[in-house]
Amino acid sequence: MKHIGWCLDNIQIAMMDMPKELTSEESKKKAKQVIDDVQKYADTLVDLIRNPEFKKTIHKLEQAPIEGIRLQAHEVEELFKDLEHALHVIDLTLTELREILALKFHDEKDIRRWKRSYDKLVLMIDQKFGGERGELRKEFQINLHTKEQLQDIVNSEKHLAEFLK
Repeated sequence: MKHIGWCLDNIQIAMMDMPKELTSEESKKKAKQVIDDVQKYADTLVDLIRNPEFKKTIHKLEQAPIEGIRLQAHEVEELFKDLEHALHVIDLTLTELREILALKFHDEKDIRRWKRSYDKLVLMIDQKFGGERGELRKEFQINLHTKEQLQDIVNSEKHLAEFLK
């Protein structure tokens, strides 16, 4: 879960660098870079969540020895559904941002849609996975994967290096 939390955190952090306007080639280039960065974190998130062993691993939270992190079976299933939903929202948001970015001209309606789209993603992560103080919930602080599992699951060498630090 720690690694899923890392991906979610980094998606939010990357989105903070998103240009508010698409008025110059530089802002468009920056926006494309942010979208590409978020896509890489999303791809790693897919690797972790869609791994066949993930459901078994997430059920370990039912027996977590740390007080306040132990989840009931229905909470584990809800968390799994929330993570799947998050993957869907991330994919839709990145598609929408790419579509807007590809437009030759950006009118006021496009800019409002642009801002609403990336704000929606950050807000969704915070609402579904955030705690009272803005950090991710305690479940995302537990390391449920071994080094070997991560090496088998994660395709991004850069992200794998971060996980194995």
